[in-house]
Amino acid sequence: MRKFLAIILLCFTFAFAAESNKTQEEDIISITNQIQTINSQIKILKAQQKDTNNSKADNSNLASLHKKKSDLLEKIPNYIMQIELTQNDINKFNLQKEALEKKVARLEKQSNKDAYIQSAIELEKMKVDYAYYSALISLEEVFKKGAKANSIRDVIDNGLLNLQTNSYVSIKDLKDSLNDTSGSYDNAFFDLELKKESEEEILTYLKNNADLLSSSMLLSELNLVDAVEYINKTTDINSSKFNIGKIVVIVAIFLFFVSLTRILAKLTYWLMSLIASGEGVKEAKNQIVDIVKKPISALLIIYALNICIGVGFYPVPVPLTVANIFSIIYIVAFSWLVLTILNGYGIAIIDKIAQKSKRKEVINLALKVIYVIVLIITLLLILQKLGFDISALIASLGIGGLAVAFAAKDIIANFFASVMMLFDNSFSQGDWIVCGDIEGTVVEIGFRKTTVRSFDNALIFVPNSKLASDPVRNWSRRKVGRRIRMVIGIEYGPTTEEIKKCVNDIKNMLINHPDIAKSEDIAANKRGLKYRQNIVSVDDYAGYKSNLFVVVDDFADSSINILVYCFAKTIVWGDFLDVKQDVMLKIMDILKQNGLNFAFPSQSLYIENIKDKI
Repeated sequence: MRKFLAIILLCFTFAFAAESNKTQEEDIISITNQIQTINSQIKILKAQQKDTNNSKADNSNLASLHKKKSDLLEKIPNYIMQIELTQNDINKFNLQKEALEKKVARLEKQSNKDAYIQSAIELEKMKVDYAYYSALISLEEVFKKGAKANSIRDVIDNGLLNLQTNSYVSIKDLKDSLNDTSGSYDNAFFDLELKKESEEEILTYLKNNADLLSSSMLLSELNLVDAVEYINKTTDINSSKFNIGKIVVIVAIFLFFVSLTRILAKLTYWLMSLIASGEGVKEAKNQIVDIVKKPISALLIIYALNICIGVGFYPVPVPLTVANIFSIIYIVAFSWLVLTILNGYGIAIIDKIAQKSKRKEVINLALKVIYVIVLIITLLLILQKLGFDISALIASLGIGGLAVAFAAKDIIANFFASVMMLFDNSFSQGDWIVCGDIEGTVVEIGFRKTTVRSFDNALIFVPNSKLASDPVRNWSRRKVGRRIRMVIGIEYGPTTEEIKKCVNDIKNMLINHPDIAKSEDIAANKRGLKYRQNIVSVDDYAGYKSNLFVVVDDFADSSINILVYCFAKTIVWGDFLDVKQDVMLKIMDILKQNGLNFAFPSQSLYIENIKDKI
């Protein structure tokens, strides 16, 4: 990857760092005139659309003209830096202006109205050009100094203010003084106003792209321009094909930022060491550092390339298309960095919160919401850089919101169901739940679905709306008590006293069993919930069960059934099975000690003496 970037850098160095000696066929004046001509053609086509129905052809021509104008506007910053104005040019312009002002004043007193109007309009054109080119010359000086975007906007705002206010008043006064109803001077005033509008459009375009035009600001702050000039003076290499000072500075900048990525990797590792705590987080530290290091390194490389391109183009600002592309790349890179920080540092920090609150699903959903917000903001910023009207786009979402909501009603229902489940706290990650024919452990609660791992190790994706509407059995929401219920069938034949003694022995065994829940065990565990006793049943709310029953329950066909009903202290399935097994083995011993036998389904056949009918 770095070899590839080095090749690009080398190509860029020789492509853009050269001192071009080519003569420019165009200048700022010709570009401005071309834009004015295109605006005139656009107005004519729009006027024709009102009179004809050939809108398709007109739209095609309009699109072509707008494309040409966009290309010309993009060249404006380059030609601003090529304005060469001497004191003789300024003096010559002032002399022409003074001569024309005198001529207009003389003609105004005479009866030659046509000559007066033509000279007055020419004077107004000269005033418009003066305000426009004065702003451009000021911009040239600002560009060379590497001013910030705010300084560029201030210069343009002053130029626009002079152009809009002074020329507007002068043109309006000139029109009012004519009292012409024939419209014989309409074309002349149309050209004047078109000139003013075109030059206002150019200045407004530069103002809207002030952020992109401030590319040389960083070069000035870092004194890179001085470094380039110093290298060119101290070296004896003079070539028209390349600028040795720019080449040295570009290579030095690029190598510095590439080496900085390694230093940053070590700094990232150190910061992660401070944040990480706990064995689980520390084991994942190296992996998190690798994840975060990639977007940071990419940002540094992009930043280095941006500076190098600025050096290569200096003193001309970087072309707006190139600057806009880098702006989009910055947006994507910063979004990547934010998302990876959430995956890296964010998860490490949030894991601490989850360990205390035990609500990992809330943190998980919050992370996903942040992901979506970051992606939406990224998309909107990219669309804005591409020239889309974001406010109009957001407004259109309101118009089409009903259709979108209808089409995505299931997705919306599932999303709000996930939010309601989190507020209701019906279950959490890791809980064992049953919903209809779905049973397993909750893995993750997402926007649209909840992931459940079944006990046969299958992954089940359940829509959140189903879990929100259907009954859910949560086996994990209990503090003390997992039920043991069994029916013990003994044979008919023992006396009442023998059965009573067996029942009492089983009951005493359960009462004295260390792993069977008793009321005193529960009282010790729910001290912090006594304040809620008058509001809700604490035993049922928190999941405390200690019922214990051993009774003769049924006279079945083949057995006398003794019901054993109690709760193990543990709620862990594996431990529960061990407790249940121990209880069953002890019951077998009690029956054997009392001389009782387990019954099994049987039938007794009694044969009576029947007289032989034969």
